[in-house]
Amino acid sequence: MNASTLRAVALCLLLGLGAAAQASPTRLPIPPSAAELNLSPAQQLEWEALQADAIAMRQQLLSDVANNLPELEAALSSPNADLGLLAQHVQSQALYALWQTQPIRQRRLAFYQSLDPQQQAQVRTWLIGVVQRLERVIAAVQVLQAD
Repeated sequence: MNASTLRAVALCLLLGLGAAAQASPTRLPIPPSAAELNLSPAQQLEWEALQADAIAMRQQLLSDVANNLPELEAALSSPNADLGLLAQHVQSQALYALWQTQPIRQRRLAFYQSLDPQQQAQVRTWLIGVVQRLERVIAAVQVLQAD
């Protein structure tokens, strides 16, 4: 498998890992609660809806990736496997997954922009923790890739 195929598969796995991690708060930092952010009742409803929608989306992405892996494995098992075509297919799936998450990303950004500076700082602190965790996941994938 070429490097771009591996990157696309890793991206899909990271999207999926995000789903599993969000579903199990012990894996990624827990988002600040509405009380910690001192949200209004309306903001609290939107914050909770954003979290629930993001988890549902990531779980769906994980399911999609898992459901496509047997097909990818079968295609790779073919003696005449077209790795270029397979790489293009995996990359298309990764791009589609990113496209699917755009509405939630836009809602999150709009919500973030509605927060006061102190609340924004709390959200950024949480996001830094998420990024640090993802850096560790990527490092683990790189170690596995070295085998």
